Amino acid sequence: MVTTAASKAAPTKTNPPRRIPNTRLRTCREERGWSQERLATELRRFAVMHEGREAGATGNMICKWEKGDKKPSLRYQRLLRALFHRTAGELGFIDDETVSRLGVDAEARRTPGLPQTSVERRSFLRMVAAAGGVAVAPVTPDAEPWERLSAALRQQSAVTPPTVEDLSARTAGLFGLEERVPARALMARVTTQLTTLSQLLETSPRSAVRRNLTITAGEVAALAGWLAFDMRDNTCALAYYRVALEAAREANDNALWACVLGYESYQPALAGRPDQACALLGEAQRRAALGGSMMTRAWLAAREAEEQASRGDSGAALRALERAGDAFDRADPANDRVWTQFFDRPRLDGMRVTTFTRLRRPDAAYAAAAETLRTTTSPTAMKKRSLLFGALAEVHIHRREIDQACQLAADALAIVAQTDFSLGLARVLQIRDQLRPWRESQPVRDLDEQLRVLV
Repeated sequence: MVTTAASKAAPTKTNPPRRIPNTRLRTCREERGWSQERLATELRRFAVMHEGREAGATGNMICKWEKGDKKPSLRYQRLLRALFHRTAGELGFIDDETVSRLGVDAEARRTPGLPQTSVERRSFLRMVAAAGGVAVAPVTPDAEPWERLSAALRQQSAVTPPTVEDLSARTAGLFGLEERVPARALMARVTTQLTTLSQLLETSPRSAVRRNLTITAGEVAALAGWLAFDMRDNTCALAYYRVALEAAREANDNALWACVLGYESYQPALAGRPDQACALLGEAQRRAALGGSMMTRAWLAAREAEEQASRGDSGAALRALERAGDAFDRADPANDRVWTQFFDRPRLDGMRVTTFTRLRRPDAAYAAAAETLRTTTSPTAMKKRSLLFGALAEVHIHRREIDQACQLAADALAIVAQTDFSLGLARVLQIRDQLRPWRESQPVRDLDEQLRVLV
């Protein structure tokens, strides 16, 4: 019997097809701030309103699509493309090689996710209008008169409470993605969200709805600033922070104001100016005390502890840690602000580790790190985990346990390579500087080899 290449590659009971998770579909869902059950609900609603017939989508079905156990049928692929305003490639239904082979025109490269033909654009407009969505597709020159009027009417009435709620949920999704998605990959989505908010604000009169829209815009601008900082573009980061502060001022949102100053404090900190970082954090905490976000207060106090430790002020650092712990215990994470999603017990304990290490209290730092390392296992906490590895590596250096320090630094560096996390890279470089006395040892040489690939 002749065995062909096709028969060799065909899956069998002993050689099942390899499961490939659809991370792109999952990312699009999380970008909206939706659970798997929520996406199933939206799909069912969209199908009825657009197609006039029901769909049997369930949360379990979405889970199987994302895990790669099953692939959506052509009908569901079509509905998902319209619902998310994404192409098949962007939703993970076809691989990059297939996309390249089929070809993508210049407009698609300029504006990813937009329908490409005039017929598709008109179809998309009708889909969005029928579903009551907030996305506004551009009206093409060959659009029918009723379509232009429909677009104009929807623009005039776009800023409604449900619209703002949807945009707020999408913003929360973007903040959630920041923990594991490289800044360069996420920035385009964030700026697209910011453009949408800006367009809506241009036609929105002053009202309670406009205030909520302004707050959401400020949150997105703050996230854009943080991503720009992560991309080592401090000038652009400060520009985003300034406009985020404008939004906080207009909306009288002290918690948002505090968040922006907290983000900004990382720039002087990395430049070796802890005094300036402490000044920003002091003003941020004053604003946070007026803003009602207890988790923001906990995060800012922990940040101050790190910077006070860098200044060598042990008393101020320990008092700040005490305030951080007290605020954290009183916080209600489920009902706090979108930017506090990253700040949980392991992150707080990680900042304790950093503080104790900078205060040259290795035993206290090691005790705080041991439990934290054990509990920080979530795959979505990758960047957070890299910082913890770095903090624990410094503890081992103080204990002169160089092999363990280099291994933890290498683990942190592996996460940095995957997420392009500049703050994590800065931490590893600080660790390498502390390892200079052992630079000729094999573990340090191995770490240097890994660093050469990235730096």
